[in-house]
Amino acid sequence: MCRYRLHHSLGRRAVIRQLHRWARQHFSDQKRFKHQKLTDALLVALLLARFVFKHPYPSIWWNLLREDRSGLPSYTQAYTRGVRLLERLEAIVSPAKPCREVIIDSMSLPVCRPKRGKRCKFPGARWGFGTQGDVYGYKLHAGVTPTGEILQYLLKPANFHDTTVSYELNRRWPEFDGPTSIGDKG
Repeated sequence: MCRYRLHHSLGRRAVIRQLHRWARQHFSDQKRFKHQKLTDALLVALLLARFVFKHPYPSIWWNLLREDRSGLPSYTQAYTRGVRLLERLEAIVSPAKPCREVIIDSMSLPVCRPKRGKRCKFPGARWGFGTQGDVYGYKLHAGVTPTGEILQYLLKPANFHDTTVSYELNRRWPEFDGPTSIGDKG
């Protein structure tokens, strides 16, 4: 088994230090509970550092970090906390821009052909119906401006109806100054 060689002009520790400095401005730098091994800011910095080094596998990246730093939580614990922090990170990275109109639509993302759907085992994929007929896979729901700028998107199993997901897309509606939503029947 080959070992990954991670190269960056600053080095791993310097990149994590820079990301931690940035994350402290937006996330708590204190442990909320006694049993936590990391602060939210340091966890976000460690998880984002993987993308700086373009490492393809998150679990292997976490094991590499655990070699350097003693006392890191397991990958499962870090992943679970990272998912909880993801919504706040998305709001920081892509702040809501005021707009007047939003076009909401969805498209099917099939995982395999319908013939193979019964044999195909893909995590989270479901049978659904799209404009082209039965689909086994996911649906991409997106809200875009009339100029084509993506405001927000959700990837859900194909069996979720468009109106169900539109409630979730409209959750940040006030942040965009209450735009008019344009869409098909769904």
